Amino acid sequence: MQTYFLSEDKIFIQPTKLAEILLQSNGYTNFHESIVQNNIEYSDQKNYEISSGGFIDFNQHLYENINEMNSISTGIYLEKSLITFRIFIWGAKGEGFEIFKHVLRGEEINNLQTIEDLKEYIYIHINELEQGIMKTYGEDTNKAFEQFGLAIESRKLPLQSILQYLSIENNMQDFR
Repeated sequence: MQTYFLSEDKIFIQPTKLAEILLQSNGYTNFHESIVQNNIEYSDQKNYEISSGGFIDFNQHLYENINEMNSISTGIYLEKSLITFRIFIWGAKGEGFEIFKHVLRGEEINNLQTIEDLKEYIYIHINELEQGIMKTYGEDTNKAFEQFGLAIESRKLPLQSILQYLSIENNMQDFR
């Protein structure tokens, strides 16, 4: 089963000042110290984008309105002092929700040294998501994404089946 829909060239990294700090950090302590040293306003009550992977649109052919389609968005965020990798899916009417969240551990932070590393991190896991979609629906890419889009719209997603192919776990509960 060949995949090609969520290709690396579709991942556009939009880094923020926090991304620069993250890339220069060794683990959480160093990251938080650097936020303070760079005079960045930070509150545990808010979420901050570190690096967005942008939107990947699909299934426009299923809808009458040219502006409507399904989408996947992903990125790395700072929330409650934790650095998270998150995946969102969006319905054709622009309604979105999070389907996955992974808290980066110290060694994962240490491995992110460049913008290309951030892009590769996001791409690896979005590619795994595509594998999960394809294997769950057992179809070629276009048909699998059509089925995935219909499931988004009906809110009947087989997430456990799809997300089992990610090599990182949905571990937010470990940090609460």
